[in-house]
Amino acid sequence: MRRNQKILVVDDDRDLLSLLEDFLSQRGFKVVTLAEGSKTVEIGVQEQPDLILLDIKMPDADGMEVLSELKSNSLTSYIPVLMLTAESTPASQVKGFLTGADDYITKPFDINVLYARILACMRKSLSTTRTKKDQINLLSYLIGHYQKRGYRVYTKLLPDFPDHPDGWKGFIPDLIIEKPHRTRCFCFENSQTIREEAFLDRLKAMATMSIEKGVEPTVIVRTKEAKKLVKEICKEYGFPINVKFIRRRHLWKSI
Repeated sequence: MRRNQKILVVDDDRDLLSLLEDFLSQRGFKVVTLAEGSKTVEIGVQEQPDLILLDIKMPDADGMEVLSELKSNSLTSYIPVLMLTAESTPASQVKGFLTGADDYITKPFDINVLYARILACMRKSLSTTRTKKDQINLLSYLIGHYQKRGYRVYTKLLPDFPDHPDGWKGFIPDLIIEKPHRTRCFCFENSQTIREEAFLDRLKAMATMSIEKGVEPTVIVRTKEAKKLVKEICKEYGFPINVKFIRRRHLWKSI
């Protein structure tokens, strides 16, 4: 398990980076180190780590601001963040947790205690992390798949693409693909999100797009139970929305 898990360590202390890289690598983790706090979000999006260890006081960035940016970005918001810092005041710890930190350890620290806290953070976030990585991998596959078929691609989940076509108004799905005279859109959902109050609002928005704009909407789920529930909701409200259960990536070729 750990050989597939990655940790991003962000700290301007290069000796500490070297120490943590050696220690964590010996325990089977892939370790990415970063001395420039200002690049944390960029590298987080690129590397998609399972955990981020983040300092607060760095010459080029405020760790609290970096934490806020991580939690505001849809591609990094799910990644657990453990603050590792010399800032030991209660006010700093409270601010860290309120900003989105999953744990907070002050320097100097016992490296074995840090290791135990790392494992605890990863256990708590494992299901969410797997779900999000699965979504990103599937999204990347879809983008390549539809680009080869001549579609223009729009997604709010990746920074290298526009969110939506020009003139688009209202709700923005996770993925929009467009050809002359045909537009399709997709929302990625899971067992948790389909039980949120906002899910019904998303379905209503997609149904409206289908009726008023001729957009072909699809909800993507990864379990049969979720597919059944979404189809029941769409039937109850009369929503003209496709529901796809996708277990493996290659099944997308049938869409």
